[in-house]
Amino acid sequence: MPLTQRREYRVPDFWSVFGHSFMQYSFGTFYQTGRADSIVRSMLDIEHTNWQNFSINGARACIEASYTGGFHRMFQKCKKPQRGGPYVGDGGAALFCYGINDLGMVDNTTQVKDAYIHAMRAMISRWRAAVIYENNFQVGTRTSYGAGFSAITATGYTSGNSAHWCTDTTPDADDTFTCTLPSDYNGEPVAICLVGAGGAAGGTVTWSGTAGVTGTTNVSNIMPSSAVSHCPVIKRVTNLTSANAGQTIIGTVTAMDSGGAVMLDGWWLESKEPPPVVVCDITRLPAAGYTSNYAGWDGTESSRDQDVLDWNTALYALVAEFDSMVQIAYVDSVIQKNAAYFFTDNLHPNERGAARIADAIGEAIKRLNPTQDSVTASLNPSSPRAGGSLRPRISGQWYTTDYATTTTYTPVSGHLWAMPIWVTQGREFWNQLSLECSTAGSTQSTIRWGLYEDVGWSGYPGDLINEATAGGAFSITNSTGVKTSPTSGGGSINWVLDPGLYWIGFMVVTVGTSQVLRAIQGHNGVMPNCGTTGLPLAQASATQGWRLTGQGTTALPTSFPTGATAIASAPFVGVKVFINPTN
Repeated sequence: MPLTQRREYRVPDFWSVFGHSFMQYSFGTFYQTGRADSIVRSMLDIEHTNWQNFSINGARACIEASYTGGFHRMFQKCKKPQRGGPYVGDGGAALFCYGINDLGMVDNTTQVKDAYIHAMRAMISRWRAAVIYENNFQVGTRTSYGAGFSAITATGYTSGNSAHWCTDTTPDADDTFTCTLPSDYNGEPVAICLVGAGGAAGGTVTWSGTAGVTGTTNVSNIMPSSAVSHCPVIKRVTNLTSANAGQTIIGTVTAMDSGGAVMLDGWWLESKEPPPVVVCDITRLPAAGYTSNYAGWDGTESSRDQDVLDWNTALYALVAEFDSMVQIAYVDSVIQKNAAYFFTDNLHPNERGAARIADAIGEAIKRLNPTQDSVTASLNPSSPRAGGSLRPRISGQWYTTDYATTTTYTPVSGHLWAMPIWVTQGREFWNQLSLECSTAGSTQSTIRWGLYEDVGWSGYPGDLINEATAGGAFSITNSTGVKTSPTSGGGSINWVLDPGLYWIGFMVVTVGTSQVLRAIQGHNGVMPNCGTTGLPLAQASATQGWRLTGQGTTALPTSFPTGATAIASAPFVGVKVFINPTN
């Protein structure tokens, strides 16, 4: 896109990051503070509490399910208020870093490249949204449906875990949905989000309505049937004005695959003063980076380099669809396949590579240019800033969630717990877990334990970061005292954590005869600490963790289920903390 001179240099002060391991964990750099995202935060002098990192190791933009780190995670974490005009930006700036895993782990085909672009377009547009109309919001007023559409539950690939769909294999005039622009509409870009299907399981939507929107959108065969099968496909309308207020955009299903469906996820209005978005391009790798990390990616080093360049070309064309508040960080051009900038796996950047990625992001930030009169309204819109707190910890010591006293817990199969715990130091990692058996019993109980994130400070566990017992449940031997997870091999952990709120996940798999565990109770500063009538809770009644009953026992859920109950006492789980360098 053409560059225009920026009127005044300011930097956004609140960021959310979405992407893969370049922005998460600590593979190539010794500390998590050496990663590119951490360097950018330091470069811009942004506090941890003004920086939300939703990145996940191995994330792919076009793969469904929140825990995979792609478009669905972004949709779930990007909620905007249901409001009337003015339709202004909300949420601060966004940084996206996707692509290498879509290319190397899904399938290097034109089909998957197009799905990647669909997902990126949806995420960029979604971040710029000022108001979001879910498919089931004000049905009959904001969105209306013909007789051919019905409501369904749709989890793992939709914005609000629901959709309206049409399954009529011989479409007719009843197979329509109508989006009615609000009466205070002022020419904001409109994005209508459909659900792209895997294989021959979609259809075609033809556009009409009083707002004059025309054309067609096809949602068939977006993803290969061998991959996870859903991906967002948006119709983005940018040529309307305030004169279109109150008018309609109608989608009519005009073709349907045999056994397919056309789904409406929802729609939104982008702000005319959109918040900043920086998109990292994909980095070419040294030869060993391709062969050792992406065995299914066919071709020579040269051909795989060309694959990256082709995908980047498509990404650049996508970003050019937006205005100057969306900019590319040209990461590939600063890394240039130079092995000196990579860790020994030839995939993840080391500190030198991370610094150069931060350079590219910094240059992209400089190119951000507000499109309206106010620089502040675009660069620093309303955002969920949080206050800071510090929890000093000593390297090599054990810690647990805040509590006041101890009690006991008799295990029940299918109990799933989550207990809150803070991390406030940027070089903290955990390498061991512990529990205590207070009554030995005659047979062993088995449990699963892991860690859930709460990047958005919601007060409820989100997606699973890691399960220590992914290879098999942990057995609690028939003796009293502390039981610790192994320090190496199966069941060991090395959790490198950014500052924030986390939840220790604990699931009872099998119950040992007469075995009883240590529990803790008392106010912990995160869980609700007043009763349902608003009165304060006594120490013995103060809630310590969230609990669900009747859960499966084969693995921790990839996303913590909704509907848990706040419980006064919860199983004790300790974590052993290390901080480098030791001080």
